[in-house]
Amino acid sequence: MKEKTNQLTKETIELTKALVEIPSENPSGNEFLIGKYLESFLKANNIPFEKSSVEPKRKNLIIEIGNRKNKSLTFVNHMDTVPAGEGWKTDPFSVKITKGKLFGRGSCDMKGGIASSLIALKEIKKKIDAGKKIKRFLKYFLVVDEESAWMKGVSHEIHTGKITKEDLVISCEPTSLNLVIAQKGAMWYEIEIKGKNAHAASPHMGINAIHASCFVIESLYEEFRKKKLANPLLGKTTFVPSIIKGGRKTNMVADQCKFQIDVRFIPPLTIKRIETLIRKTVDKSCRKFPGTKGIVKSICIDRPPIISNEKSNGCVLIKDVLEKKLSAKTNILGVSYYSDSGVVASSTKNKQCFLLGPGNIEQAHSPNEFVDIKELTKATEIYLDIIDKYLS
Repeated sequence: MKEKTNQLTKETIELTKALVEIPSENPSGNEFLIGKYLESFLKANNIPFEKSSVEPKRKNLIIEIGNRKNKSLTFVNHMDTVPAGEGWKTDPFSVKITKGKLFGRGSCDMKGGIASSLIALKEIKKKIDAGKKIKRFLKYFLVVDEESAWMKGVSHEIHTGKITKEDLVISCEPTSLNLVIAQKGAMWYEIEIKGKNAHAASPHMGINAIHASCFVIESLYEEFRKKKLANPLLGKTTFVPSIIKGGRKTNMVADQCKFQIDVRFIPPLTIKRIETLIRKTVDKSCRKFPGTKGIVKSICIDRPPIISNEKSNGCVLIKDVLEKKLSAKTNILGVSYYSDSGVVASSTKNKQCFLLGPGNIEQAHSPNEFVDIKELTKATEIYLDIIDKYLS
């Protein structure tokens, strides 16, 4: 048994290393090379798959094992990462392993999770090829474009009907092997304030869109401060202005200003209620600056808050495996970030959409990103047991 564990550990580390060393940064949408590598891995291990075109040179990989008529365990994992960015002590695409940690862009989010789950899948497929009988269906999606506002990869498979309300869905996002059942709503908006330009020597002749924008932002802060409701899993609603651009020249009154905001919100708030609040606040604020006009538009896919059913059969199964493998009571958590499984939950009304994976979310998107090797290899064992138990 120890020899088998050591072999799974070695294979998981090797696959994680290989995936991290293939850049798949988004924006730029260059998942092509990592997709080709994963195709080779699947072929080498006799795992059937098909390709699903999302955009030119951007393809999801879809694995299906078993009888489609049966209930399905569905993994949805993204191949893209955020850009490497600055501040690295080592090459972000040349893996370094030290002090029990594997460093590199995407190691935590989420190539470590992909590697662990695919090694587990490979083991299950070997058992099936050797005669193991299964009673249920397994689907596994490797998708593009999660690290964007529109999350086109998972959305494509929902729209084609490949991912459904009945599936038990797991995304192997970094949760430190805790079970995440809830995700805050996460909406992005661009707000444009239009004013009137004039010479800065005669500011009374113009209407300053930058000044009006500052007032709008402060008014929005005040409105969101009033949202004092808290959720035990998700905490409180937050509002963050994140990008602002305006004006044309130093000696001109600014006739336009655009800024973007990030709103993370909890039930009972809905996207409609959030948008109504924003539009009313913008309109009211603009009235303080006669002649200005505010335009609000969403710049992301709809991402409402989701809370899955802790008492569902799928959740109970995952908890049982975790408690057995970790010899501890499972932590049930909510998170402030959004994921592919959140899109599945919100789009299909699925109440069995979960996050479970190796790595700490604090490492994701940061320089010197890493995944703990013990967590990485423990994840392989956990996924293997989840798949085995579900299919059997």
